[in-house]
Amino acid sequence: MPLTTVLLITLAFLTALALAAFQYFYKAKGSRLQNTIFAALRFITYFSVFLLLINPKIRNTDYYTEKPRLILAVDNSASISHFEKAGEVRNFVDDLSNDPELQERFDLNVYGFGKELEQASEFDFSGDQSNISGALKELEPLTEGSTAPTILITDGNQTYGEDLLYSAGKYGQPLYPVAVGDTTSYRDLAVSRVNVNRYAFRNNRFPVEIMVRYVGEGDVNTEVEITSGQSTVFSKSLSLGKNENSAVILAELPASSVGVHTYSVKLKPFSEEKNVQNNQQDFAIEVIDERSSILLMYETLHPDLGAIKKTIESNEQREVILKNASEGVADLEKFQLVILYQPENRMIPIMDQLQEKKKNHWIMTGPQTNWRSLNEQQELFRQEITGQTEEFLPIFNPNFSLFQVEDIGFSKMPPLLGSFGSLSSEDINEILLFKEVQGVETTEPLLAISEDKDFKRAFLFGADIWKWRSASYLENGNFEDFDSFFGKLVQFLSSGSRKERLTVSYENLYQGTEELLISARYFDRNYVFDSEAKLSLRLKPKSGEEREIPFLLRNNNYEVDLGNLPPGQYDFTVKVAGEDLRRSGTFRLLSFDVEEQFSGANTENLKAVAAKKDQQLYFLNKPEVLKEQLLSSKTYLPVQKSRENNVPLIDWYYLLGIIILALSGEWFLRKYYGYI
Repeated sequence: MPLTTVLLITLAFLTALALAAFQYFYKAKGSRLQNTIFAALRFITYFSVFLLLINPKIRNTDYYTEKPRLILAVDNSASISHFEKAGEVRNFVDDLSNDPELQERFDLNVYGFGKELEQASEFDFSGDQSNISGALKELEPLTEGSTAPTILITDGNQTYGEDLLYSAGKYGQPLYPVAVGDTTSYRDLAVSRVNVNRYAFRNNRFPVEIMVRYVGEGDVNTEVEITSGQSTVFSKSLSLGKNENSAVILAELPASSVGVHTYSVKLKPFSEEKNVQNNQQDFAIEVIDERSSILLMYETLHPDLGAIKKTIESNEQREVILKNASEGVADLEKFQLVILYQPENRMIPIMDQLQEKKKNHWIMTGPQTNWRSLNEQQELFRQEITGQTEEFLPIFNPNFSLFQVEDIGFSKMPPLLGSFGSLSSEDINEILLFKEVQGVETTEPLLAISEDKDFKRAFLFGADIWKWRSASYLENGNFEDFDSFFGKLVQFLSSGSRKERLTVSYENLYQGTEELLISARYFDRNYVFDSEAKLSLRLKPKSGEEREIPFLLRNNNYEVDLGNLPPGQYDFTVKVAGEDLRRSGTFRLLSFDVEEQFSGANTENLKAVAAKKDQQLYFLNKPEVLKEQLLSSKTYLPVQKSRENNVPLIDWYYLLGIIILALSGEWFLRKYYGYI
């Protein structure tokens, strides 16, 4: 306690004593005993009030025992059921989590993982992916700052995410792998991968790359076939052995008719093969008539040009033509969209042509933009000319309604570089991204769209969009989110100008492991998004009963999740209750269960993980070995810790009670002796 506080308390004690003595002993009339009692009660009151005014802090120390955490991370994917080990895994988890010695030593937490990690008490082993590395990555922040040995119960077969050995090395906690599945090695043939483009052009031939692997001793002869319906369109004999245990087969197939076509790659099994589920993979390709062309014009070379080209061409239906403005353009009509990157003087005549011909275009500005000419060329916006640059962070507008688009994490994106100064844009229809300048959110547009009766225009007021694509990759491990966002913009800008009141987004083809979502947007007669409408989807399989599924509203989109559909071809119709509006389409869901592609546990991978973490590989049939290892370790011991709290005296309610009792006692005694 500080010296000043001690001095104040001493002064309060003496003052309270002096006041009480003066009040009851100076010229006192009552008996000495009565005055002494009254003085004592008044002293308690004064001193307690003075203590509350001084408000010294009382140091309070709590002691508690902290047990180390024990994490049970259980593979909840379908491969566990495929190996018929679901019951053994449940028994193993129950045996550990209900063991009284482990409960006394550890704070137990049980998690399940497939593609994502989640806390669980029961397991259905229905996950369609195994992302073991992702589970370890999600556990890392949950165990940070504590001791948390982790029991990893899995077959070791990862279908998604980073290399397991690499992820285990980065994991900052002790790791105890437990192998699930048949640990016996069997001879096995498998189609490990089929690479094919999603689109092909009619009357062309498209390539197919097939990767085949073999595990086992001895040589095998097999035959690779590609079939379409009842017809075999490709076949090749193949010999594999212990030394030459993989092969890559290249085939070229004709694309003769427009539409979605499904094919099957099959490996002829040998007589003793146990798992034939992985001997077949289906794939499909959509044959289209032509490829849409997009012109990307520039005057100054910039990394954005390559990023934009790669992003747009990630959809095989589109191609980007790069052209310097100095070369000119003979025919703008053959392009569905023209992108003008950081326009300067030589691009102004091209912009005049686009305005005159009512051609859809997208203007991307930056530090090299000639704003004086651009301000004069159009009437939609005006940029203050300062000759200085400034960085802008994006702010997503959730009320954007021209087409369906989602926030891909713009709050985490790096800034774009644009021109310093105010930007007025009263005539722009819709703003998709606002500017954040030096931590202040503004209403100025960063990415905006203007839709007229005859054509559409978009404006991006900043350069360095390549950084956004890189940031999306660092966050997600792929470019899909950014490319999808950019692709929707391009699709909207390159389409006709007529505005639909009901729009539906879906793919013609879904792989068996993909999320199957169909989304829709509905606008009232004033073209304002209606969040109170009732939309439904009528789904009809090629063979089976028709059914109707309601849409759910999510983030200004109506969505329906069809994740539990069996493979096949489906026709659907989306309609709005009370309106004569409907949209129809067809999609195909391919059959492929990646979790059934394995014939046993990947013990080699799990042994490597165990060795990297200085452990041994454990098995389901010997839980007592793992329990003994955990209980005998001197590393995982409970730790007694103390927590010191400084509590202000004003929060001590007992002192208020003492004041009330002292005043009440004095009042009753004075009443009893007749002084009141």
